[in-house]
Amino acid sequence: MHHVIIGNSAAGIGAAEAIRQIDKEAPLTIISDESESAYSRALISYELAGWIGKGNLDLRPREFYQEKNIAAHLGKRAIKIDAGKKQVHLNDGSRVDYDRLLIATGGSPQQMGVPGEDKKGIFGFRNYRDLLNIYDAIITAEHGVVLGGGCIGLQAASGLHHHGVKTSIAIASAHLLSQVADAECGDIYQRLFESNGIAIKTSMKPVEFRGVGQVGSIGFDDGSEMPAQIVISGKGVKPNTELAEGTKIKVDRGIIVDDRMCTAEPDVFAAGDVAVTQDCVTCESTVNAVWPCAYEQGRTAGFNMAGRDRVYDGSMRMNAAEFFRVPLISIGVVKPQGDGYEVHSYLDKSRMVYWKMVFKGKLLVGAVLVGRVERAGVLANLMRKHIDVSSIKGELLAGRYNYALIKPLAEGAE
Repeated sequence: MHHVIIGNSAAGIGAAEAIRQIDKEAPLTIISDESESAYSRALISYELAGWIGKGNLDLRPREFYQEKNIAAHLGKRAIKIDAGKKQVHLNDGSRVDYDRLLIATGGSPQQMGVPGEDKKGIFGFRNYRDLLNIYDAIITAEHGVVLGGGCIGLQAASGLHHHGVKTSIAIASAHLLSQVADAECGDIYQRLFESNGIAIKTSMKPVEFRGVGQVGSIGFDDGSEMPAQIVISGKGVKPNTELAEGTKIKVDRGIIVDDRMCTAEPDVFAAGDVAVTQDCVTCESTVNAVWPCAYEQGRTAGFNMAGRDRVYDGSMRMNAAEFFRVPLISIGVVKPQGDGYEVHSYLDKSRMVYWKMVFKGKLLVGAVLVGRVERAGVLANLMRKHIDVSSIKGELLAGRYNYALIKPLAEGAE
C-alpha cells in the first residue's frame, strides 16, 4: 500500500505521522513544490517581526523524513492526478504511483486584479520564499504599504515596522480585523498601531501600482496616492484546488470531503486549507484555514488512509494573534447576522481590554477577547461540544469561568 501526500505543511505532516503510527513499513511519499523541509507558515510573521530568531521555522527536525522512512520529493510540483491509473504527474515529467492519495496543497494569496501588480516589490505573505524576498526588499525600501487589515496584514505591518520601514496599512473595509472581529475591536488595534507609528487608511481600494518595473507608489480609488517601495498583500487566501480538474473530485470554494476526509474520487483524500469541512459551531460547510484544524484534518485522513477508521468532528473558526503586546482571540460567530442571537460586550479603552460573547438560544456560539485572553480554551470547548450554558451564563459574562465550572456540564453532554 503506497501512500502519497501532496503537501508538506501542517495537514501533510499530520497525515504522515498518523500513517506511521499505524504502519511503519508501507511506502510513503511526500511531494512539495517548495524545496525546504517542513516549516511552520504560522511563524513567518513572527520571524519578520523579530519575535523569534531567524531560521527557527522548522515544523519538524530535518531528520524527520529519514526517521519516518518517507521518500520526500521536494521542489517538485504535482500538476495532474490521473485517477484511473492512480498516478500523480510532476512538473519534471516524472510520475508517482499511489494506492491512496492525500491532497494537502493549502492555499495561495488571492490576486488583486489591479494594474501593475506584477511589478517588483509586491509580495504575498504566505511562504518562506515570500519571507526571503521581503528581507531583500526592505534593505532599500523607505516606505511600505500593507493591503489588508486581517491578522496576516497586521503581522506583516508589524514586521516591516520592526525593520525600520515607514509602514502604512490600507484596507477597503471600514475597520481593521473586519473578518474576525467587530468595529470596537478594530478601533482598539487602529489606535494601538497608530500610536506605534503605523498609519491606518480605511475604506480605500488600490486601483494602480505605479512605477517602472519596480513599484514606487499606489494609486487609490479616492484619488490619493501613497509612496511604497514594498507592498505586501494580506487580502486572503484561495484554496489550491487545481489538481481536482479532470477527476471526480467535487469543488465548491475548496475540495469537498466527508467526515473521514474522503473526496468523491475513490482512495483520494483532502485536508487542510484546501478542504471544505463542517464548522462544528455553525454546522455549515466552510474552509476554516487554521493551523490546528489543518493538522487534525491531516491526522484524520492519515488514519483512514492506513485503514484505521477515524471521524473528523469538525473545524472551528479561531484566530489568535498578538500585536504590540496586546493579545487577541476570536472564536466562532463574532459578527452574527439574522435572528436569534444575543450579544453581550464590555469595553475599557484606557486599558485596551474588550470582550464580546455571542449566544444563540442555550448555546455560546462566539467570543472575542482582547487584552485579557486567559481561559479562552474554556469558551472554545463550550462551543465545540454544543454545551447548554444557560445555567452558567451569568458566570461567563462576569468572567468567572474555568474548566472546573464546565466539567459537570461537559460530562452531562457526553
